[in-house]
Amino acid sequence: MIQDDVTPAETIPAESTPADPTPAAAVPLPSQMRPRGPRPSTSTSDATGSTPGPPAPPSASEDFGRVDHDGNIFVTLPDGNEQFVGQWATGDPAEGLRLYARRYDDMVVDVDLAGHRLAERRMSPEEADRTVERVRAALLDPKCVGDLRALVDRVAQLELLIKIRREAMAEEKAAAKATAQARRAEIVEEAQKLATSTAWRPTGDRYKALVDEWKEIPRFDRAGEQEQWQTLRTARAEFDKARRAHFGEQDKAQSAAKAAKQRLIEKAEALADSTDWVATAREYRDLMAEWKQAGFAGKPADDKLWKRFRGAQDKFFEARKSALDSRDAGWKENLAKKRALVERAEKLLPVKDAKAARKELTAISAEFGGIGHVPRADKPKLDARLRKVDDAIRDREQDQWRRSDPERNARANQMVELYAKSVAAVEAELASARAAGRDTSALEADLAGKRELLDAARKYA
Repeated sequence: MIQDDVTPAETIPAESTPADPTPAAAVPLPSQMRPRGPRPSTSTSDATGSTPGPPAPPSASEDFGRVDHDGNIFVTLPDGNEQFVGQWATGDPAEGLRLYARRYDDMVVDVDLAGHRLAERRMSPEEADRTVERVRAALLDPKCVGDLRALVDRVAQLELLIKIRREAMAEEKAAAKATAQARRAEIVEEAQKLATSTAWRPTGDRYKALVDEWKEIPRFDRAGEQEQWQTLRTARAEFDKARRAHFGEQDKAQSAAKAAKQRLIEKAEALADSTDWVATAREYRDLMAEWKQAGFAGKPADDKLWKRFRGAQDKFFEARKSALDSRDAGWKENLAKKRALVERAEKLLPVKDAKAARKELTAISAEFGGIGHVPRADKPKLDARLRKVDDAIRDREQDQWRRSDPERNARANQMVELYAKSVAAVEAELASARAAGRDTSALEADLAGKRELLDAARKYA
Protein backbone atom coordinates (compact mmCIF):
# COMPACT_ATOMS: atom_id res chain seq x y z
CA MET A 1 0.00 0.00 0.00
CA ILE A 2 1.36 3.41 -0.93
CA GLN A 3 2.01 5.58 2.13
CA ASP A 4 0.70 9.16 2.25
CA ASP A 5 0.72 11.38 5.32
CA VAL A 6 -1.83 13.84 3.88
CA THR A 7 -5.18 13.77 5.70
CA PRO A 8 -8.21 14.93 3.64
CA ALA A 9 -10.06 17.81 5.32
CA GLU A 10 -13.47 16.18 4.93
CA THR A 11 -12.57 13.37 7.37
CA ILE A 12 -11.11 13.36 10.86
CA PRO A 13 -9.34 16.72 11.56
CA ALA A 14 -5.96 16.99 13.18
CA GLU A 15 -5.51 18.48 16.63
CA SER A 16 -6.74 22.07 16.84
CA THR A 17 -4.12 24.80 16.81
CA PRO A 18 -4.36 28.55 17.52
CA ALA A 19 -4.56 29.07 13.76
CA ASP A 20 -7.63 26.84 13.62
CA PRO A 21 -9.58 27.56 16.82
CA THR A 22 -12.80 25.92 15.58
CA PRO A 23 -12.80 22.08 15.41
CA ALA A 24 -14.18 20.46 12.25
CA ALA A 25 -17.89 19.75 12.45
CA ALA A 26 -17.27 16.09 11.50
CA VAL A 27 -15.71 15.35 14.94
CA PRO A 28 -17.96 16.21 17.93
CA LEU A 29 -16.33 17.79 20.95
CA PRO A 30 -16.62 16.13 24.36
CA SER A 31 -19.50 18.46 25.20
CA GLN A 32 -21.36 17.09 22.15
CA MET A 33 -21.09 13.46 23.20
CA ARG A 34 -24.28 11.64 24.09
CA PRO A 35 -23.60 9.28 26.99
CA ARG A 36 -26.44 7.02 27.90
CA GLY A 37 -27.96 6.25 31.30
CA PRO A 38 -27.50 2.98 33.14
CA ARG A 39 -27.97 0.00 30.80
CA PRO A 40 -30.92 -2.24 31.58
CA SER A 41 -30.03 -5.44 33.31
CA THR A 42 -32.76 -7.52 31.66
CA SER A 43 -32.10 -6.77 27.96
CA THR A 44 -30.91 -9.66 25.77
CA SER A 45 -29.77 -7.70 22.70
CA ASP A 46 -27.32 -4.92 21.88
CA ALA A 47 -28.04 -1.55 20.33
CA THR A 48 -28.34 -3.17 16.90
CA GLY A 49 -31.04 -5.55 18.06
CA SER A 50 -29.01 -8.67 17.20
CA THR A 51 -28.53 -11.60 19.55
CA PRO A 52 -24.94 -11.86 20.75
CA GLY A 53 -23.07 -14.81 19.23
CA PRO A 54 -19.88 -16.53 20.41
CA PRO A 55 -17.30 -14.15 21.95
CA ALA A 56 -15.11 -12.56 19.28
CA PRO A 57 -11.31 -12.72 19.70
CA PRO A 58 -9.58 -9.56 21.00
CA SER A 59 -8.70 -6.87 18.48
CA ALA A 60 -5.86 -4.33 18.67
CA SER A 61 -8.40 -1.70 17.64
CA GLU A 62 -9.94 -1.90 21.13
CA ASP A 63 -6.98 0.13 22.42
CA PHE A 64 -8.46 3.19 20.67
CA GLY A 65 -11.70 3.24 22.70
CA ARG A 66 -13.28 2.48 26.00
CA VAL A 67 -16.57 1.43 27.53
CA ASP A 68 -17.88 2.79 30.86
CA HIS A 69 -19.82 0.95 33.51
CA ASP A 70 -23.11 1.96 31.85
CA GLY A 71 -22.12 0.37 28.53
CA ASN A 72 -21.41 3.65 26.77
CA ILE A 73 -18.72 3.11 24.18
CA PHE A 74 -16.31 5.87 23.16
CA VAL A 75 -13.64 6.13 20.47
CA THR A 76 -10.49 8.20 20.90
CA LEU A 77 -10.23 10.84 18.17
CA PRO A 78 -6.90 11.82 16.55
CA ASP A 79 -6.87 15.04 18.64
CA GLY A 80 -7.16 13.04 21.88
CA ASN A 81 -10.80 13.79 22.55
CA GLU A 82 -13.43 11.07 22.80
CA GLN A 83 -16.64 10.58 20.88
CA PHE A 84 -19.62 8.50 21.84
CA VAL A 85 -20.24 5.77 19.22
CA GLY A 86 -22.87 3.53 20.84
CA GLN A 87 -23.99 1.55 23.86
CA TRP A 88 -23.73 -2.09 24.78
CA ALA A 89 -27.00 -3.06 26.40
CA THR A 90 -26.28 -6.51 27.84
CA GLY A 91 -23.50 -8.83 28.76
CA ASP A 92 -19.85 -8.10 29.33
CA PRO A 93 -19.04 -4.47 28.38
CA ALA A 94 -15.76 -5.71 26.88
CA GLU A 95 -17.78 -7.61 24.29
CA GLY A 96 -19.49 -4.40 23.23
CA LEU A 97 -16.16 -2.64 22.83
CA ARG A 98 -14.94 -5.62 20.81
CA LEU A 99 -17.99 -5.46 18.54
CA TYR A 100 -17.33 -1.81 17.66
CA ALA A 101 -13.63 -2.60 17.17
CA ARG A 102 -14.64 -5.30 14.71
CA ARG A 103 -16.66 -2.76 12.76
CA TYR A 104 -13.50 -0.72 12.40
CA ASP A 105 -11.49 -3.80 11.43
CA ASP A 106 -14.08 -4.62 8.75
CA MET A 107 -13.63 -1.18 7.19
CA VAL A 108 -9.83 -1.68 7.25
CA VAL A 109 -10.30 -5.01 5.49
CA ASP A 110 -12.58 -3.35 2.89
CA VAL A 111 -9.98 -0.66 2.16
CA ASP A 112 -7.05 -3.11 2.03
CA LEU A 113 -9.01 -5.57 -0.09
CA ALA A 114 -9.97 -2.82 -2.50
CA GLY A 115 -6.30 -1.85 -2.77
CA HIS A 116 -5.19 -5.43 -3.46
CA ARG A 117 -7.91 -6.02 -6.02
CA LEU A 118 -7.17 -2.74 -7.72
CA ALA A 119 -3.45 -3.61 -7.91
CA GLU A 120 -4.31 -7.05 -9.30
CA ARG A 121 -6.72 -5.49 -11.83
CA ARG A 122 -9.68 -7.36 -10.38
CA MET A 123 -11.44 -4.13 -9.42
CA SER A 124 -12.10 -0.99 -11.41
CA PRO A 125 -11.16 2.48 -10.12
CA GLU A 126 -14.88 3.30 -10.00
CA GLU A 127 -15.56 0.36 -7.69
CA ALA A 128 -12.63 1.38 -5.48
CA ASP A 129 -14.01 4.95 -5.42
CA ARG A 130 -17.25 3.61 -3.98
CA THR A 131 -15.29 1.94 -1.18
CA VAL A 132 -13.54 5.26 -0.46
CA GLU A 133 -16.86 7.12 -0.39
CA ARG A 134 -18.44 4.55 1.90
CA VAL A 135 -15.55 4.60 4.40
CA ARG A 136 -15.28 8.42 4.36
CA ALA A 137 -19.02 8.67 5.00
CA ALA A 138 -18.59 6.30 7.97
CA LEU A 139 -15.77 8.45 9.33
CA LEU A 140 -17.93 11.59 9.36
CA ASP A 141 -19.93 10.12 12.23
CA PRO A 142 -17.89 7.17 13.53
CA LYS A 143 -19.79 4.16 14.80
CA CYS A 144 -16.69 2.06 15.40
CA VAL A 145 -13.62 1.87 17.64
CA GLY A 146 -10.14 1.92 16.16
CA ASP A 147 -7.21 4.00 14.95
CA LEU A 148 -9.17 6.55 12.92
CA ARG A 149 -5.99 8.36 11.86
CA ALA A 150 -4.57 5.11 10.43
CA LEU A 151 -7.84 4.43 8.59
CA VAL A 152 -7.77 7.94 7.12
CA ASP A 153 -4.21 7.26 5.95
CA ARG A 154 -5.29 3.96 4.41
CA VAL A 155 -8.10 5.71 2.56
CA ALA A 156 -5.61 8.32 1.32
CA GLN A 157 -3.30 5.56 0.15
CA LEU A 158 -6.19 3.88 -1.66
CA GLU A 159 -7.08 7.18 -3.34
CA LEU A 160 -3.50 7.56 -4.51
CA LEU A 161 -3.53 4.01 -5.84
CA ILE A 162 -6.80 4.76 -7.66
CA LYS A 163 -5.16 7.78 -9.26
CA ILE A 164 -2.12 5.73 -10.31
CA ARG A 165 -4.36 3.00 -11.69
CA ARG A 166 -6.38 5.53 -13.69
CA GLU A 167 -3.16 6.95 -15.15
CA ALA A 168 -1.97 3.44 -16.01
CA MET A 169 -5.31 2.66 -17.62
CA ALA A 170 -5.05 5.84 -19.65
CA GLU A 171 -1.60 4.79 -20.85
CA GLU A 172 -2.86 1.29 -21.61
CA LYS A 173 -5.77 2.75 -23.52
CA ALA A 174 -3.38 4.93 -25.52
CA ALA A 175 -1.18 1.92 -26.23
CA ALA A 176 -4.21 -0.19 -27.15
CA LYS A 177 -5.39 2.58 -29.45
CA ALA A 178 -2.00 2.75 -31.16
CA THR A 179 -1.91 -1.03 -31.50
CA ALA A 180 -5.45 -1.12 -32.89
CA GLN A 181 -4.69 1.66 -35.39
CA ALA A 182 -1.48 -0.09 -36.50
CA ARG A 183 -3.25 -3.43 -36.92
CA ARG A 184 -6.11 -1.84 -38.85
CA ALA A 185 -3.57 -0.17 -41.14
CA GLU A 186 -1.91 -3.57 -41.69
CA ILE A 187 -5.27 -5.17 -42.48
CA VAL A 188 -6.10 -2.46 -45.01
CA GLU A 189 -2.67 -2.77 -46.62
CA GLU A 190 -3.01 -6.56 -46.91
CA ALA A 191 -6.55 -6.20 -48.29
CA GLN A 192 -5.29 -3.88 -51.02
CA LYS A 193 -2.51 -6.32 -51.97
CA LEU A 194 -5.00 -9.19 -52.16
CA ALA A 195 -7.28 -7.30 -54.54
CA THR A 196 -5.37 -8.57 -57.61
CA SER A 197 -4.94 -12.17 -56.37
CA THR A 198 -6.20 -15.04 -58.52
CA ALA A 199 -6.05 -17.63 -55.75
CA TRP A 200 -9.81 -17.35 -55.46
CA ARG A 201 -10.72 -19.67 -52.61
CA PRO A 202 -7.82 -18.97 -50.20
CA THR A 203 -8.01 -15.23 -50.90
CA GLY A 204 -11.75 -15.19 -50.30
CA ASP A 205 -11.19 -17.03 -47.02
CA ARG A 206 -8.45 -14.56 -46.11
CA TYR A 207 -10.73 -11.58 -46.73
CA LYS A 208 -13.33 -13.14 -44.44
CA ALA A 209 -10.70 -13.67 -41.73
CA LEU A 210 -9.53 -10.04 -42.08
CA VAL A 211 -13.08 -8.74 -41.71
CA ASP A 212 -13.69 -10.96 -38.68
CA GLU A 213 -10.46 -9.72 -37.11
CA TRP A 214 -11.41 -6.11 -37.91
CA LYS A 215 -14.65 -6.50 -35.98
CA GLU A 216 -12.78 -7.89 -32.96
CA ILE A 217 -10.33 -4.97 -32.71
CA PRO A 218 -11.39 -2.35 -30.11
CA ARG A 219 -12.73 0.90 -31.58
CA PHE A 220 -11.30 4.30 -30.67
CA ASP A 221 -11.51 6.67 -33.65
CA ARG A 222 -14.82 6.14 -35.42
CA ALA A 223 -14.20 8.62 -38.26
CA GLY A 224 -10.72 7.34 -39.12
CA GLU A 225 -11.79 3.74 -38.76
CA GLN A 226 -14.76 4.30 -41.06
CA GLU A 227 -12.44 5.66 -43.76
CA GLN A 228 -10.14 2.64 -43.42
CA TRP A 229 -13.16 0.32 -43.54
CA GLN A 230 -14.27 1.84 -46.83
CA THR A 231 -10.78 1.22 -48.27
CA LEU A 232 -10.95 -2.40 -47.16
CA ARG A 233 -14.43 -2.81 -48.67
CA THR A 234 -13.29 -1.31 -51.96
CA ALA A 235 -10.35 -3.72 -52.21
CA ARG A 236 -12.58 -6.67 -51.41
CA ALA A 237 -15.18 -5.54 -53.96
CA GLU A 238 -12.45 -5.31 -56.64
CA PHE A 239 -11.38 -8.89 -55.85
CA ASP A 240 -14.99 -10.14 -55.87
CA LYS A 241 -15.59 -8.53 -59.25
CA ALA A 242 -12.53 -10.23 -60.76
CA ARG A 243 -13.55 -13.54 -59.20
CA ARG A 244 -17.05 -13.34 -60.68
CA ALA A 245 -15.58 -12.58 -64.10
CA HIS A 246 -13.22 -15.54 -63.78
CA PHE A 247 -15.93 -17.97 -62.84
CA GLY A 248 -18.12 -16.63 -65.62
CA GLU A 249 -15.42 -17.58 -68.14
CA GLN A 250 -14.96 -20.86 -66.33
CA ASP A 251 -18.65 -21.65 -66.70
CA LYS A 252 -18.36 -21.18 -70.46
CA ALA A 253 -15.31 -23.44 -70.62
CA GLN A 254 -17.05 -26.07 -68.51
CA SER A 255 -20.08 -26.02 -70.79
CA ALA A 256 -17.82 -26.64 -73.81
CA ALA A 257 -16.01 -29.44 -71.94
CA LYS A 258 -19.32 -31.01 -71.02
CA ALA A 259 -20.47 -31.08 -74.66
CA ALA A 260 -17.14 -32.59 -75.82
CA LYS A 261 -17.28 -35.30 -73.19
CA GLN A 262 -20.86 -36.14 -74.12
CA ARG A 263 -19.64 -36.90 -77.65
CA LEU A 264 -16.80 -39.06 -76.34
CA ILE A 265 -19.24 -41.00 -74.16
CA GLU A 266 -21.39 -41.78 -77.20
CA LYS A 267 -18.36 -43.17 -79.04
CA ALA A 268 -17.26 -45.18 -76.00
CA GLU A 269 -20.70 -46.71 -75.55
CA ALA A 270 -20.84 -47.65 -79.24
CA LEU A 271 -17.56 -49.64 -78.86
CA ALA A 272 -18.55 -51.41 -75.64
CA ASP A 273 -19.80 -54.62 -77.40
CA SER A 274 -16.85 -54.97 -79.81
CA THR A 275 -14.86 -58.25 -79.85
CA ASP A 276 -11.97 -56.86 -81.87
CA TRP A 277 -9.88 -56.75 -78.73
CA VAL A 278 -6.68 -55.19 -80.04
CA ALA A 279 -8.17 -52.52 -82.31
CA THR A 280 -10.92 -51.53 -79.85
CA ALA A 281 -8.48 -51.27 -76.95
CA ARG A 282 -6.41 -48.92 -79.12
CA GLU A 283 -9.52 -46.81 -79.87
CA TYR A 284 -10.33 -46.59 -76.15
CA ARG A 285 -6.80 -45.33 -75.48
CA ASP A 286 -7.34 -42.62 -78.09
CA LEU A 287 -10.70 -41.69 -76.54
CA MET A 288 -9.02 -41.42 -73.13
CA ALA A 289 -6.43 -39.03 -74.56
CA GLU A 290 -9.24 -36.88 -76.02
CA TRP A 291 -11.07 -36.99 -72.69
CA LYS A 292 -8.06 -35.55 -70.90
CA GLN A 293 -7.84 -32.77 -73.48
CA ALA A 294 -11.56 -31.93 -73.25
CA GLY A 295 -11.15 -29.91 -70.05
CA PHE A 296 -13.01 -29.74 -66.76
CA ALA A 297 -16.83 -29.73 -66.82
CA GLY A 298 -17.35 -28.92 -63.14
CA LYS A 299 -17.12 -31.45 -60.35
CA PRO A 300 -20.75 -32.70 -60.14
CA ALA A 301 -21.13 -32.92 -63.92
CA ASP A 302 -17.61 -34.25 -64.46
CA ASP A 303 -18.14 -37.05 -61.94
CA LYS A 304 -21.39 -38.07 -63.62
CA LEU A 305 -19.90 -37.96 -67.14
CA TRP A 306 -16.82 -39.89 -66.07
CA LYS A 307 -19.00 -42.60 -64.54
CA ARG A 308 -20.74 -43.17 -67.91
CA PHE A 309 -17.50 -43.02 -69.89
CA ARG A 310 -15.76 -45.39 -67.51
CA GLY A 311 -18.78 -47.72 -67.52
CA ALA A 312 -18.56 -48.19 -71.30
CA GLN A 313 -14.84 -48.96 -71.07
CA ASP A 314 -15.34 -51.36 -68.19
CA LYS A 315 -17.96 -53.30 -70.16
CA PHE A 316 -15.53 -53.81 -73.05
CA PHE A 317 -12.46 -54.61 -70.95
CA GLU A 318 -14.37 -57.05 -68.73
CA ALA A 319 -15.55 -58.92 -71.84
CA ARG A 320 -11.98 -58.92 -73.17
CA LYS A 321 -10.64 -60.19 -69.88
CA SER A 322 -13.12 -63.04 -69.88
CA ALA A 323 -12.09 -64.02 -73.41
CA LEU A 324 -8.39 -63.75 -72.60
CA ASP A 325 -8.86 -65.77 -69.43
CA SER A 326 -10.32 -68.59 -71.51
CA ARG A 327 -7.39 -68.32 -73.89
CA ASP A 328 -4.89 -68.25 -71.02
CA ALA A 329 -6.34 -71.50 -69.67
CA GLY A 330 -5.28 -73.22 -72.93
CA TRP A 331 -1.91 -71.46 -72.82
CA LYS A 332 -1.28 -72.83 -69.34
CA GLU A 333 -1.74 -76.37 -70.69
CA ASN A 334 0.77 -75.58 -73.45
CA LEU A 335 3.14 -74.23 -70.82
CA ALA A 336 3.07 -77.50 -68.89
CA LYS A 337 3.83 -79.51 -72.06
CA LYS A 338 6.73 -77.24 -73.09
CA ARG A 339 8.22 -77.32 -69.61
CA ALA A 340 8.21 -81.11 -69.74
CA LEU A 341 10.08 -81.02 -73.11
CA VAL A 342 12.62 -78.52 -71.78
CA GLU A 343 13.28 -80.72 -68.74
CA ARG A 344 13.73 -83.68 -71.09
CA ALA A 345 16.26 -81.70 -73.12
CA GLU A 346 18.16 -80.61 -69.97
CA LYS A 347 18.71 -84.29 -69.13
CA LEU A 348 21.11 -84.45 -72.13
CA LEU A 349 23.58 -82.37 -70.10
CA PRO A 350 26.47 -82.82 -69.72
CA VAL A 351 26.85 -83.86 -73.39
CA LYS A 352 28.86 -87.01 -73.93
CA ASP A 353 27.78 -88.10 -77.38
CA ALA A 354 27.24 -84.97 -79.44
CA LYS A 355 25.71 -86.80 -82.39
CA ALA A 356 23.10 -88.65 -80.29
CA ALA A 357 22.34 -85.53 -78.25
CA ARG A 358 21.81 -83.49 -81.42
CA LYS A 359 19.40 -86.07 -82.79
CA GLU A 360 17.39 -86.08 -79.54
CA LEU A 361 17.33 -82.28 -79.29
CA THR A 362 16.11 -81.99 -82.90
CA ALA A 363 13.16 -84.24 -82.09
CA ILE A 364 12.41 -82.30 -78.91
CA SER A 365 12.59 -78.96 -80.75
CA ALA A 366 10.19 -80.17 -83.44
CA GLU A 367 7.67 -81.26 -80.81
CA PHE A 368 8.26 -78.00 -78.86
CA GLY A 369 7.48 -75.90 -81.94
CA GLY A 370 4.28 -77.83 -82.63
CA ILE A 371 2.77 -76.82 -79.30
CA GLY A 372 0.74 -73.60 -79.31
CA HIS A 373 1.29 -70.30 -77.44
CA VAL A 374 2.23 -70.02 -73.81
CA PRO A 375 1.84 -66.98 -71.48
CA ARG A 376 4.05 -64.13 -72.66
CA ALA A 377 6.02 -63.91 -69.43
CA ASP A 378 7.05 -67.61 -69.58
CA LYS A 379 8.10 -67.85 -73.26
CA PRO A 380 11.55 -66.14 -72.91
CA LYS A 381 12.46 -68.37 -69.95
CA LEU A 382 11.63 -71.61 -71.81
CA ASP A 383 13.47 -70.48 -74.95
CA ALA A 384 16.56 -69.57 -72.90
CA ARG A 385 16.66 -72.97 -71.20
CA LEU A 386 16.33 -74.82 -74.52
CA ARG A 387 18.97 -72.60 -76.12
CA LYS A 388 21.38 -73.42 -73.30
CA VAL A 389 21.13 -77.15 -74.14
CA ASP A 390 21.64 -76.38 -77.84
CA ASP A 391 24.77 -74.31 -77.08
CA ALA A 392 26.24 -77.12 -74.97
CA ILE A 393 25.72 -79.66 -77.78
CA ARG A 394 27.23 -77.25 -80.32
CA ASP A 395 30.32 -76.74 -78.13
CA ARG A 396 30.72 -80.49 -77.83
CA GLU A 397 30.38 -80.93 -81.61
CA GLN A 398 33.08 -78.34 -82.28
CA ASP A 399 35.38 -79.92 -79.74
CA GLN A 400 34.98 -83.35 -81.36
CA TRP A 401 35.62 -81.85 -84.79
CA ARG A 402 38.80 -80.19 -83.62
CA ARG A 403 40.11 -83.43 -82.16
CA SER A 404 39.40 -85.40 -85.36
CA ASP A 405 41.28 -83.00 -87.72
CA PRO A 406 44.81 -84.45 -88.52
CA GLU A 407 46.34 -81.23 -89.78
CA ARG A 408 45.10 -79.31 -86.79
CA ASN A 409 46.43 -81.98 -84.40
CA ALA A 410 49.86 -81.95 -86.11
CA ARG A 411 50.08 -78.19 -85.73
CA ALA A 412 49.03 -78.41 -82.10
CA ASN A 413 51.67 -81.08 -81.30
CA GLN A 414 54.32 -79.03 -83.04
CA MET A 415 53.43 -76.00 -80.90
CA VAL A 416 53.64 -78.10 -77.74
CA GLU A 417 57.15 -79.31 -78.70
CA LEU A 418 58.34 -75.77 -79.43
CA TYR A 419 56.99 -74.37 -76.13
CA ALA A 420 58.48 -77.35 -74.24
CA LYS A 421 61.95 -76.69 -75.70
CA SER A 422 61.64 -72.98 -74.84
CA VAL A 423 60.69 -73.82 -71.25
CA ALA A 424 63.60 -76.25 -70.95
CA ALA A 425 66.06 -73.62 -72.24
CA VAL A 426 64.89 -71.02 -69.73
CA GLU A 427 65.04 -73.58 -66.91
CA ALA A 428 68.67 -74.41 -67.77
CA GLU A 429 69.60 -70.74 -67.91
CA LEU A 430 67.84 -70.12 -64.57
CA ALA A 431 69.77 -72.98 -62.93
CA SER A 432 73.10 -71.52 -64.14
CA ALA A 433 72.19 -68.06 -62.86
CA ARG A 434 71.31 -69.42 -59.47
CA ALA A 435 74.57 -71.33 -59.27
CA ALA A 436 76.48 -68.17 -60.16
CA GLY A 437 74.56 -66.12 -57.60
CA ARG A 438 73.12 -63.73 -60.18
CA ASP A 439 69.72 -61.97 -60.03
CA THR A 440 67.12 -64.44 -61.34
CA SER A 441 63.90 -62.39 -61.08
CA ALA A 442 63.72 -61.66 -64.84
CA LEU A 443 64.37 -65.32 -65.75
CA GLU A 444 61.73 -66.51 -63.28
CA ALA A 445 59.11 -64.15 -64.81
CA ASP A 446 60.06 -65.31 -68.33
CA LEU A 447 59.78 -68.95 -67.29
CA ALA A 448 56.32 -68.41 -65.79
CA GLY A 449 55.06 -66.86 -69.05
CA LYS A 450 56.42 -69.64 -71.22
CA ARG A 451 54.90 -72.29 -68.95
CA GLU A 452 51.47 -70.65 -69.34
CA LEU A 453 51.83 -70.79 -73.13
CA LEU A 454 52.86 -74.46 -72.92
CA ASP A 455 49.80 -75.31 -70.83
CA ALA A 456 47.52 -73.53 -73.29
CA ALA A 457 49.04 -75.38 -76.25
CA ARG A 458 48.60 -78.76 -74.55
CA LYS A 459 44.83 -78.11 -74.22
CA TYR A 460 44.54 -77.99 -78.00
CA ALA A 461 46.87 -81.00 -78.64
